[in-house]
Formats: sequence, C-alpha cells, structure tokens
Amino acid sequence: MASSVALSVLVSKDIFSRIAAYQHGMFFDVRPLETLEHVSSYNVQNSTSMTRGFRAGLARADTLLAPWYAVRGTSRIPCLFQWVKHTYDVVATHAAYFGKLAILEYLHEVYTIRFFRGLPLWDVAAANGHLHILAFLRGHEYSFPQYTLVDYEGLSRAMTWAAADGHAATVEYLHSHNIPCDGSDAQSAAAEFGQLAILQWLHARGIGQLTTWAMDKAAKNGHLDVLKWLHDHTNASCTTDAMDEAARHGHLDILQWLQNNRFEGATDASIRYAAEGGHVDVLRWLFVHQPPTSTSSRMPMEGAAQCGSLEAIQLLHDRGWPASKWVMGKAAGGGHLEVVQWLHGHRTEGCTTSAMDDAAGEGHLEVVQWLHHNRTEGCTRRAMDRALEYGHVEVVRWLIDNRQEGCSELGIKYAVQTGRLDFVQWIRRHRGCQMCQLHHAIADARRFRHDDIALYLETGQPDACPCYACAGVAKSKQALCVVQ
Repeated sequence: MASSVALSVLVSKDIFSRIAAYQHGMFFDVRPLETLEHVSSYNVQNSTSMTRGFRAGLARADTLLAPWYAVRGTSRIPCLFQWVKHTYDVVATHAAYFGKLAILEYLHEVYTIRFFRGLPLWDVAAANGHLHILAFLRGHEYSFPQYTLVDYEGLSRAMTWAAADGHAATVEYLHSHNIPCDGSDAQSAAAEFGQLAILQWLHARGIGQLTTWAMDKAAKNGHLDVLKWLHDHTNASCTTDAMDEAARHGHLDILQWLQNNRFEGATDASIRYAAEGGHVDVLRWLFVHQPPTSTSSRMPMEGAAQCGSLEAIQLLHDRGWPASKWVMGKAAGGGHLEVVQWLHGHRTEGCTTSAMDDAAGEGHLEVVQWLHHNRTEGCTRRAMDRALEYGHVEVVRWLIDNRQEGCSELGIKYAVQTGRLDFVQWIRRHRGCQMCQLHHAIADARRFRHDDIALYLETGQPDACPCYACAGVAKSKQALCVVQ
C-alpha cells in the first residue's frame, strides 16, 4: 500500500513539484541561466538609437536562452522564474527584441503581459522592426516603460529607435496607430544615422520639429545627402559642432560643403579633434580655411601622438605648436615607436616614467626596450604591476631581468589571478610577501582554481625562480652534482 502511495506522489506532476519547492538547491536544467543579467545592467540610455551595450547584452542573453528554448520550449519558464527570480525581465525583453512571439504569447497566457510592466518592450521591438510584436503589445494594451527609456514627457523611444535603424514601416505603424512617440527625436535620429527617406516622410507630415541636432549629427557621421536636403528644403540650422565633429571624424567633403554653404564655422577644438584622429588632410585644410585663433594648446600634439600619426605631429611641429612631456608618453603607451624616436630626435620636452610604465602595461616590449636603452627616465613599479595585471608575459620577463624596480604589493595579486606560478615564485623570493598579503594570495589562488600556486604559497615548494640570476645558480648546482 505504501509503495503505491509513493508511486502516485512521484508520478503526480503537481504534487511532486510542490514537494520539490521545499528542497534546497536549484533544478539542473535552469542552472545555466543563473548568469542571465538584469535588463537594467545593459547600458540602457536615453539616446537616439539603441545602444551597442544594450544590443550586446541581449545578444549575450540569446547565447543562453536560444539553445535552452530549443530543448525545452516554454514549459520550464515558470521553473526558471521561481529559481532565478531576476530573469523575468530579460526573458520578456529578449523575446520582444528577437521577435519571438510564441514566448510573449506564453508569458501572456500564464502571467498576462501586464505583469512585465516597466520594460522597454515597445522600444526594442521597434528597434528591430518587429511589427508583429508591436501589434501584439498594442492588442494587449501593454503600457510604456516609466524609467530611463522615456523622457520627461512620457513618450516612447520606439519611433526614434526605429528611425535610427531605417525601419520605415515601423515608423509608419507607430504614427498611424497613434503610439505616443517623440517626433522631433525621430527626425533627429533619422538625420544622425543617414535615413533620408524616413526624415523626408516625417518632415512632410509635420511629425516633430527639426533641431540643430539633426544637421550637427549628420555632419558628424558624414551624411552629405542629408545635410544638403536639410539646407535646401527646411529651415534647419546647425552649430559649430557640425564642423568640429566633421573634423574629428575626418569628413573633408563635409567640411568643404559647410564652408561653402553655411556660416557657423568651427572652433579651435577642430584642430585637436583632427589631430586625435590623425586626419592630416583635414588639418591642412583647417589651417587654411578655419585657422585657429590660438596655437598655445598642447592637446593637438598629445592627440596626434596617442593615435600614432607621425605626419600630423610633424605638421603641428612645423607650425610651432607646443608639446609636453606627456606627448612621448602617449606615443609610448600606444606602441608607436616611430613617433617616440622622432620626438626624441626633434623635440626637447622628453618624457616621464609614465612612458615606460604605460608601454609595459600595454605590452609594447619593443618600446620598453628602446626607452630603457635611449632615455634616462626609467619606470616605476607600476610598469611590472600593469604588465602582470594584463598578462604581458614577455614584458614581465624582460623587466625581471633588466630593471630593478620590481612590483608593488599588487604584483602578487595580479600574478595569482593570471595563474603565473613562475612570477609568483619570483615575487615571493625577491620582493617578499607579508603575512596578510600571503593569506589573500592563497585565497585568490583557491578562488581562481590555481591549485599549484596555492600549494606553493602554503608550502614554498617547488622552490624555483624564473630570473636569470636564480636560474644560473640552479644550473651551477646541477653541474656541480653531475661532476661529483
């Protein structure tokens, strides 16, 4: 009798699930989805397009959810929500973004779609042009989110994001069904991202107003056709940002058109922006057609050095622009050895220890070696710290054998985290390790599952060191043993 009762409990889905609810732990099939992120962590912003961070977050979610749905369908969603409670928002948002109507229909059937209020379902569906999802949301009177995706007037970003990505049918759908959207933002987005047909459609119907954003952003992104249309067919204007941003992005044709057709001009920042991008042709044009009012700023030289444009540096040098000790450091950190060498031979500002520190931290061994042999500034412990942190093995080896600065107390932490037993051995032998640091290092080694490092820190074995000096002593002892 008892066995039949037990069997009836085990085969009853309802009873067994209620019993399981009192157990500790998590169902095996939902465990892979424990790492799903909150939608609020996806870098959601009030922007004229869906941000890359937001799209990347949903793409990460898809790598987990898509194979899970392929095996289990929708049947295990309630279990997922029960055990991983923060996932309801990403499941709904993911479904709207990727156009998975079946998922949304299931969520509505079990929970009602209004349970998922406050999520940007309208916006992400519109950003990908999913009209069937928009129709579903409208049919079930899904409300608009009341947080960062809505501006102070309570308007959806749906039309703005649809316009930015060129979904004309979606823009028309939102307008024809009186979905509350910001038409001015939609026009700005269409101009910014070169969607001229959508911009013309919105403008012809008086949906929103044009702002200086439209022409400024069109210039920034190199959309000359949009600029010309705005200039010829509307009363749109721009600011000095139009020419400044065109210079930043190297759009010489935009600069030439603005010079011939507009009056706003550029600011001195345009020189710095062009230099930072290494746009030498733009720099030459600006010096002739939009000459700077002052040549006292060191920032153009620093920007050109950071991007590694020797030609831009030489042009600025010939025109008397000043530099600073940070210029060579910027070039060194970027790995631009040719620029470092030219500055060394043609300028007198020199550099600071940051030059070698930054080169080491970015893994530019050739630059580190050149600075070591040709400059006197040297480096600090930060050089090895950063090389250890970012796993630049050859740089660390070279610093160990050729420099005396060593590393700070952070060095052993980084060596442990990157799993480098040889560097941990060197640090412990040559730099020492206080007891509190040792305890933290052992805990880190266990946490990152570097058991060999944890064993060494606990026992001191194997007692080895990768530096030439210690390796030489070890070889001498080995040779002595062989002779004996």
